[in-house]
Amino acid sequence: MSKNYQPVETDTPTVSEPVHTYNVHNNYRVPEKMLPKREHIMADTMSVDEYFDKLINLVQSDYANL
Repeated sequence: MSKNYQPVETDTPTVSEPVHTYNVHNNYRVPEKMLPKREHIMADTMSVDEYFDKLINLVQSDYANL
């Protein structure tokens, strides 16, 4: 009644950085015409105060319906 044991591997697992790829260039650029203008962005956004005022009003209306 003897047991047969498998040999235990003694290799220590290691971690390494991924291999860096050389001579790869990303030349894709967005044309300037397609970039949004600051005025356009600002026209579509709301201030933090406006956002929270709207949120508080929605919460209050939800609780009023309970």
